[in-house]
Amino acid sequence: MSPSLLLEVLRPDFLLRNALYGCMTVGLVCPLVGVYFLLRRMVFWGVALPQVSAAGLSLAFLLQGLGVGWLAGTEPGERHLAIMGSAALTAAAILALVLLERRKAGFGEGRLGALYAASAGLCLLFVSWNPHGETAMLGLLKGEIVAISGHDLGILCGAFAVVAACFLAFQREFLLVSFDRDTAEILGRKVLLWEGLLYALIGVTVSLGVMTAGPLVIFGFLVLPAMAALPWARGIMSLSLLASLTGGASAFIGFLLSYAFDLPLGPVAVCLAAASLGLSSLLRLALHRR
Repeated sequence: MSPSLLLEVLRPDFLLRNALYGCMTVGLVCPLVGVYFLLRRMVFWGVALPQVSAAGLSLAFLLQGLGVGWLAGTEPGERHLAIMGSAALTAAAILALVLLERRKAGFGEGRLGALYAASAGLCLLFVSWNPHGETAMLGLLKGEIVAISGHDLGILCGAFAVVAACFLAFQREFLLVSFDRDTAEILGRKVLLWEGLLYALIGVTVSLGVMTAGPLVIFGFLVLPAMAALPWARGIMSLSLLASLTGGASAFIGFLLSYAFDLPLGPVAVCLAAASLGLSSLLRLALHRR
């Protein structure tokens, strides 16, 4: 990659600037959520929830295509309806998982595996039943970050800015209710309020992210940057910042490689995030051997 390519990409009138900004936003913010997935041993949530969100997208478009009641033609656009369906199904899945976890019902990993399998199957069925054709729907489910509009980018950046601000501002509360509920209650913390906010932020991140970038990219950025940063962090703040920087760097370099070599943006960015995890592991191993 030449310096001229970098200058071209950074120009204010660059044709794909929305895709660059969208990819960077996802890469910077998703790892902040992924930190809590990792610390709370909820990594498999990062696999299941994006698939649930994708099923919500396909269901929303199916209902719109069938002209079911008030869903037909009353929303400002298809994407607003898709976000609504994605967020609703994601919120329902989070609520069900939390309630089952509180009641110690069954095996957690088994529940997540069942949720993933059911969501994947339903997603494919909803797509196949859609009267408007499978091609457009499959494109939406894979994520169309390269074709993101200015309006959608504004929604994504605004929502993710709120998510990032909440995770950075309320780290102490989220950490306390995540690892020591009893102490949090003794200290007078409103545990249900903070847990509800945490899960709401997770739901917003997953549903909007899947709509923009697709399930694969969201899962990759939720898990890989946080895992890469974990060995080098000395606290929750340093872990969050390192994970976010790793995700942002993977997204930016992935965009450059994708643009230079005409490669799909999402998979390239995820592969770079995975490479950062591999490099982090190798460096850690080399230091331990000394």
